[in-house]
Amino acid sequence: MVENLGTLLQLYYRPSRALSKILDSGSLILAVVVAAVLGLIPSGEGISRPVLLAVLFVPACVAIISLWDHLGSIGVVLRRDYSPLLVCALMCWIAASVPGVLASFLAPAFIFWIHLAMDLYFVALAAIAVRTVFGAGIGKAIGTVLGGLIATVAGYVAYETFGGMLSYFASPLVLLWLYFLFRPNLDMFRGLGGGLRSGQNFRRNLDALTVNPRDSDAHYQLGLIYQQRRNYAEAISRFTKAIEIDPGETDAQHQLGIIALEQKRYEDARRHFAAVLALDDKHSSSEAWRGLGAADLQLGKTEQALAELQKYTDRREFDPEGLYWLGIAFKKLGRTAEARDAFQRAIEAARTSPPHRRRYTSAWGRQAKAELKTSS
Repeated sequence: MVENLGTLLQLYYRPSRALSKILDSGSLILAVVVAAVLGLIPSGEGISRPVLLAVLFVPACVAIISLWDHLGSIGVVLRRDYSPLLVCALMCWIAASVPGVLASFLAPAFIFWIHLAMDLYFVALAAIAVRTVFGAGIGKAIGTVLGGLIATVAGYVAYETFGGMLSYFASPLVLLWLYFLFRPNLDMFRGLGGGLRSGQNFRRNLDALTVNPRDSDAHYQLGLIYQQRRNYAEAISRFTKAIEIDPGETDAQHQLGIIALEQKRYEDARRHFAAVLALDDKHSSSEAWRGLGAADLQLGKTEQALAELQKYTDRREFDPEGLYWLGIAFKKLGRTAEARDAFQRAIEAARTSPPHRRRYTSAWGRQAKAELKTSS
């Protein structure tokens, strides 16, 4: 209880880290109970907001991000990520509601503005929650939350308009008939609460394995979890520990390079990618050459970057990210025709990539299109 209270308070000043803790050790039952109690205070009529979160908002967000980011079957993603996102959304709503409830009692004349501020704060926290659970970019996270809100409002309006018709389905015979009619599709809704529990169990098992001073892989796996949540401080700590245990841990070095590149720490990125290449020139399908080239481009070492990127694209000629960086290198050197060719190849590679890869490749295709328009 004390730990959950501390995590709730942390949502006000370190929301990303707090949401990561909620995924690791948060209690869905406690969040439901507290949210239900708070839901009765602001307004005692209509459907409470926690119910709307659970029934409409969270499933809508899961469906939107699944389709947008090509995460796979909506049913599979729902079973895996519904409860993790629900506990985060409920905790975000609690964090937004507590000060709002207090302010409502102290300044009832400003109730409209208080509720508006609560809603806007919840939207901001919910976007961070989507980013943490799914590893999405902040733009997609905000879009997902706004889409979820639209679906929630539409569902609520539909309920208020047609809700009276639901009484016709209260007959036991009708319910029995509906059960057998939709029975084949009920599997999608089974185990919706298991995603959070299985994730927390997996996290605890990895923590237990880190007790072994020679087990670098447990630290590496934990680092991947934190990296996916964009909790980079903890991810860097875990990857670094894995390398301390096993200096030949190329996977951890590679991920440290990726994080450094994303954080614009280009010298660090270069150092990590160079360490990977010194251990294994073809590690992770030669992607360290791509990272090294991208880092050198940002450091102004364009000729060197071009050689590194050409080595990479010779080995992987249909990678949109590598072709995009290759085009940038050609463009910086004034080799416009070759730059345009690389950008066009990047666009085509992104367009024809497999569905499960499109969440990673589509952004590079878009960036290549933008560069192609400015290349003349």
